[in-house]
Amino acid sequence: MDQLPKDFAEAVARVVEPGHEAEIAKIIEAATLLDDDGLRIFLEKFAGRVRSSPTPVTHQELLEFLRAAGAT
Repeated sequence: MDQLPKDFAEAVARVVEPGHEAEIAKIIEAATLLDDDGLRIFLEKFAGRVRSSPTPVTHQELLEFLRAAGAT
């Protein structure tokens, strides 16, 4: 994934719930398998949540974003 910034993993780690890195990585990996519209929805929900609150994003929230984006 050459398109991602070099500090992508560190940037994500700063906004997600500590201690759940493995689960969060699996959710993000699953999101990359969505079609373009699904991935856009996931990323919009993730970004909106990060902008709306300084508290860490939980892996449960990310799962909800993934489901809302069309993943089963």
